[in-house]
Amino acid sequence: MSEVVSLHPWKRAQHLESGHNQLLIDGVNTRELVERYGSPLFVYSEAKLRHNARDILDNFRRVHAKTRVCFASKACANLAVLKVFKDCGLDLEVNSGGEFYKAQIAGFAPLQLVFNGVAKQVHELREVIAAGIKAINVDSLSELARILTVAAELGQQARVSLRIIPEIQGGAAAGWQTGTSTSKFGMTTAEQAEAIDLILANPGALKLVGVHAHIGTQITDISVYQAEANFLIDYVRQVSARLPYPLEHVNLGGGFPKNYSSAQENFDSVAAHYSANYRTEIDFAQLAEHLIKPMAQALGEQIELIVEPGRSMVSDTAILLTRIEARKERQGRPVFYLDAGYSVLFDLYIGWYFHMLNASRADDRDTQHCRIAGPLCDSSDTYYDIEGEGAVADLIAEQPALAEHRAVLEKVLVHQPNLRELPAATEMGDVIALLDVGAYALEMMSQYCGRQSAAAVMVDVQQGSRLIRRRGEYRDLLALDVD
Repeated sequence: MSEVVSLHPWKRAQHLESGHNQLLIDGVNTRELVERYGSPLFVYSEAKLRHNARDILDNFRRVHAKTRVCFASKACANLAVLKVFKDCGLDLEVNSGGEFYKAQIAGFAPLQLVFNGVAKQVHELREVIAAGIKAINVDSLSELARILTVAAELGQQARVSLRIIPEIQGGAAAGWQTGTSTSKFGMTTAEQAEAIDLILANPGALKLVGVHAHIGTQITDISVYQAEANFLIDYVRQVSARLPYPLEHVNLGGGFPKNYSSAQENFDSVAAHYSANYRTEIDFAQLAEHLIKPMAQALGEQIELIVEPGRSMVSDTAILLTRIEARKERQGRPVFYLDAGYSVLFDLYIGWYFHMLNASRADDRDTQHCRIAGPLCDSSDTYYDIEGEGAVADLIAEQPALAEHRAVLEKVLVHQPNLRELPAATEMGDVIALLDVGAYALEMMSQYCGRQSAAAVMVDVQQGSRLIRRRGEYRDLLALDVD
């Protein structure tokens, strides 16, 4: 079986199309964007951002009117993106004092914010408690003790929500599985019982307004969400029985999945385990029926349900445009080198797959199989999982008998297909587009190897474009250095 995801079909109606054999995003020519703004270049779609916001709000509030969607700003804290979501009626989840600062600059009110994190600092707690945010999601007993101290010093009551470990496993990668006691997140049931005692003993400084759970990210099995709903229904009833006042909300976390290609048939030519991570049938309508609706029916219309989606709100709202700067031949195949590597798109470093096409030859049907690499002076800077491939080779070299189990080893260790399908006429100077890059990329860019960070633009609903993040400059490399 070929280890190449099929290039076609890649089009998405009213979003990604072609004109004169070139890629259009919301009707705007991508090569012209590169000529105007340079490369590499992230391109965000205002129309897609607004569509995603309407999609989740309409579906979730259809089954429970008191649903609050707090976009996880760590997925994309660009001010232009935050302002679009605010205009659409979304609230925000922040993970640091820095994200809290940006949220305020973007115009979010304190009661629109929930604060997550496993190691919140004293100065951050002072800021959010003084501001009177909606809830602090408490991750440990030590953190609750710190919140109590800060709230007492300020003479204010801190609104807290306790993060429980539901012991439910889900997520496309080990680092994305946050719902079990093997992860670094949350409190056990016994720890939460102790936390509730502390809260009830200090009513002037602490109020328990909710419970919180998060089970992972890019979870493609709907039964995992059903298990979360069942767990939380029982747990909310247990907690509510201990409180002298009603619990205000239940925070279900996020982790909702998104597709990383335009169609399931793209993955028909590769091993099934690849599509298990990168394709899903779960959408907001299904989540409304299997997660939100059961919670609402069991706990009543007065309880507020909070969700914290990140990836599912922004991943498919942006593409990355990057030029081919060099080529070689290796093992009888071309290798193309782009001007964007993992310093621009960090998820490449962990072997994550992003579908790509040649924006300069968007409709070409005569194709070839090739390898793609980035510009960094680092062997891991590739658009294939060189670490996973190397681990398989090392294991078989150490134990030759494992060769008969190569397929199993590759299923566990190799996270994306090893080749790409691009037009046979692909050449240096062509613009390559990577799809579904809107989540985490802007937040995780670095200046590794002295590379300047990529610019980002927003294509608006009138088919205009504007810069929403300037390109890095040499002087930025010195911004934090002290001589």
